[in-house]
Amino acid sequence: MIHNTIALICDCDSTLTPDTSYFLLEQNGIDNKSFWGEVEELVKNGWDPPLAWMTKMLRLIESGDIEQNTNKKFQKLGKKILPYNGVADFISEIRTKISENNEFVTAGVTLECYIVSQGIQDLIQGCPAFSNFQVFGSQFGEDPQSGINSIKSIVTFTEKTKFLFAINKDISALELRKSPYLVNKFVPPEERKVPFDNMIYFGDSPNDIPCFSLVQRMGGICFGVTGGKLRKGFELAMDDRITVGPYTADYTKNSELRKVLGSTINNIADKIVLKQRLAGRL
Repeated sequence: MIHNTIALICDCDSTLTPDTSYFLLEQNGIDNKSFWGEVEELVKNGWDPPLAWMTKMLRLIESGDIEQNTNKKFQKLGKKILPYNGVADFISEIRTKISENNEFVTAGVTLECYIVSQGIQDLIQGCPAFSNFQVFGSQFGEDPQSGINSIKSIVTFTEKTKFLFAINKDISALELRKSPYLVNKFVPPEERKVPFDNMIYFGDSPNDIPCFSLVQRMGGICFGVTGGKLRKGFELAMDDRITVGPYTADYTKNSELRKVLGSTINNIADKIVLKQRLAGRL
């Protein structure tokens, strides 16, 4: 199998955009400090953090304090999300650069983009700036008549690695939801669509450490990104959790992040070209 796909995999909150869960609460007039304080108390009592905050949100949906009581309403609200500078355009710009390089085109180099987030999948998918990404996130269950009535799936920080293996084995978000054990099926390394050394992972906090560790250990590249919380970014850098960065979450053409990302993608693409030449495919 020709491994000509590069995967750009991003956390969402504080990586591509300010925190979407904070945004949801603010839009409904709910005090974030009070909400997250209550979540913290649940965590201290042994709750998994995503299950804790989603349960609290479910109660607010049921009481009417959160207006979005269907996943379609989450998607509609997602249209108001304001990502960091350049997020809406940088994927298209990078793909254009790839298409302008004859060697990359001949080698069939492609860029696929994913968001792997603990946040609400439908809310994230509603943002037009994320139209170039396939999204793996947490979901609420919904009754056709009464609306949201349960928690359908959560994404813990350790579970995020499961989605990296799904990308590695070319399993879509929809396939994974329908057949969750599919990700555990053995696939010979040479038959996997995206080798880990063709992966670039973007994250901003200790929640991303399992993904950072896996991608780095398997030869991929990890970018530290900070949306304003510099301490978290430098903690990751000091602990050698990331390959490069941390960079300010500025995705515009001339930013430092974009320059390094462009070089990283070119290096991986050059490696793909070389491997195909050595195999006599070019």
